[in-house]
Parts: sequence; C-alpha cells; structure tokens
Amino acid sequence: MTDEDRWYFLHNGFYRVPTLLPEDLIKRLNLVTDEHVEQKIEPIVWEPSDLGEGVVRRLSKILERDPAYMEAATHPIILDALEGVLGPNIELISNKHNHIMVRPGKSAVVPWHSGEEPWDVRLITALIYLQASTMENGCIRIVPGSHQRHFQHPRQPTYKSFHDSPFFFRSVPMPMPRGGVLLFNDCCFHGADVNHTDQSRRSMTLAYQSHDVHDIRKDEPEKFLVRGERAYVGHPFKKDG
Repeated sequence: MTDEDRWYFLHNGFYRVPTLLPEDLIKRLNLVTDEHVEQKIEPIVWEPSDLGEGVVRRLSKILERDPAYMEAATHPIILDALEGVLGPNIELISNKHNHIMVRPGKSAVVPWHSGEEPWDVRLITALIYLQASTMENGCIRIVPGSHQRHFQHPRQPTYKSFHDSPFFFRSVPMPMPRGGVLLFNDCCFHGADVNHTDQSRRSMTLAYQSHDVHDIRKDEPEKFLVRGERAYVGHPFKKDG
C-alpha cells in the first residue's frame, strides 16, 4: 500500500487490493464451501423462507471449519495491505464476522448498517471473493467517508426499502473479481442489493485490528496474532521503595 493508497483509505474508508489471491487457493475454498453447504454443517444462517426451506445464506465460524479458510485469512497479500493501515502488529478477530456469505441466487438484501461506532477501536473488514461480485448479483455498496461522521446515527437504520435509503444514493458499488480482496473501515455504512441472478455470490468476511501495545492482556482466545508481536510498552510496575 502506497502513501497515496493509505491517504485514500483514511479519507474514503475502503481499498481494493490490486493483487488477486492464487487461483489454487480459491478453488480449494470453494470445494470446502460446497461440502459444508451441501451437508448443511452448522452454524448456519438461513435465507428467508420465501426462497424455500433450508436455503443456506451464510456459513458462520469458518476459521474453525477447515485450514483453507485460515490460510486465506493469513495470506501475505492481505496482511501486506493491512499493514499499511494497521501497522506491523495485526490480529485476526474470531468473534467478529468470521463467516462466508453464500448469497444464493435471488437472495435478499443485506440491509444498510455500520459494524462499529466511529469512536470504537478501529476494525478493518476484509472481504475475500470466492466468486465474482457484480451489480447483477448484489455486490456490496459502501458510503465513502461515512466512518468519519461526527454525529450520531443508528448503526442499523431502518428504511422502507434498500433503495429508499439516502445511503443508496450516497454509496459506491464495489464490483470485485474472483480472488479479489476488498478492505474497508468497519465504521463505514454498507449494504448489498438483492442477488438478481440464479447463481451464488460467495465471499469470506473477516475482521482485523491492530494489536494495542498498551493492552496488558496478551492471550485472548478470540484473537489470533497473524503478523508481528504482542509487545507491551506501558510503564513497568514498580513497588515504592
């Protein structure tokens, strides 16, 4: 990530990683996902019943399912890009996101939402695309700069429909190729339209943060150190006298 890339990310809140993940890895990820969808391996989030019973919308807790998912989550292409905004010490969070959006054909919208409040610790969402994401199959839309808002706004606002929201008119669609990686500040408002095709639109959703060097708790099971170290730089404890 160049200095200009970093500047655009800090101001706009998103970054398309220019290099695709290896095709061999994407094939393996799709094969594992095929197996877990076909066997309906829990935990699962289901599509609304109007698509029929038992239609998989999302596979949850993917980092625990198969080593291929962790291989993708820790790939140097992703970590190199993340280091540009998070610094050298990067943690992967297993209790935030950690799922695959299967988005089968005709699947419902992903409503407008912001993952975090702007004053929270910065989290970066990474989307890894197992299939191409297009306008037709409901690619994500991001509201640029919305992570910098200086006013309160419900993180999950309700509107009559996806297209009636003012976010729709302020947003930018993000078509992505198979194997592509999209990073965005999790405070940005984002959503996705209906998948208007008969095919799925798969993407892994992961969360990363910078390790807080003042955090004295170093071994938290939901956090995986994927680059750098967990160094403590606070003042050492000393007894008086």
